[in-house]
Amino acid sequence: MNKKLIPHITVCDAITKLFYPNVEVVLHDVKEEKLVHISNAFSKREIGDKMINDVKDFKALTTDIIGPYEKVNFDGKKLKTVSSIIRDENSEIIGIMCINFDIQTFENIFDSLKSFLNLEDKKQSPNLLFSQDWKSHTNRLIKKFLQIKDKKIEELKIKQKKELILFLNDKGIFSIRNVVAYLCEILDISRATIYKWLKQEN
Repeated sequence: MNKKLIPHITVCDAITKLFYPNVEVVLHDVKEEKLVHISNAFSKREIGDKMINDVKDFKALTTDIIGPYEKVNFDGKKLKTVSSIIRDENSEIIGIMCINFDIQTFENIFDSLKSFLNLEDKKQSPNLLFSQDWKSHTNRLIKKFLQIKDKKIEELKIKQKKELILFLNDKGIFSIRNVVAYLCEILDISRATIYKWLKQEN
């Protein structure tokens, strides 16, 4: 890890301590293109994970604070996220701090109030670079499946996991690189199992 990022670790931990348990803060080292610190992890990401976005994309940004924008966690919960570019004394980008706020509880309350007050739904368009990463897209599809089945992801039995894999296949999700490894992790199944189900379908 770039030593200049070390002071930011305390900032990450302070933010999650203030907003616990609803906030996760992730710190990336841009040079290594890896996650180097995560506080109050609830996204199943780990230290050493590769950055989702390409480093060259950040150089095209016109601001050092991106967001808030919406993402979807692996369990279907909605997240509101702000990403902050970290620069050194020469204004070179050395890191990125992502603050993920779990807004699902608040959104459920808002939906109840909106229904009661008959409010019009107005949504702000998120920043495309950060809102359309492949994990968030995959999680949105998983959430849709879970809503159809009226289940939580941890409640899925092996038969329903197979149905989910075939559902995702119909949506073309397996054209995305690394998606199989991600699904193995969140569904607690093997690559061989996924490929077997896909082969049976074909």
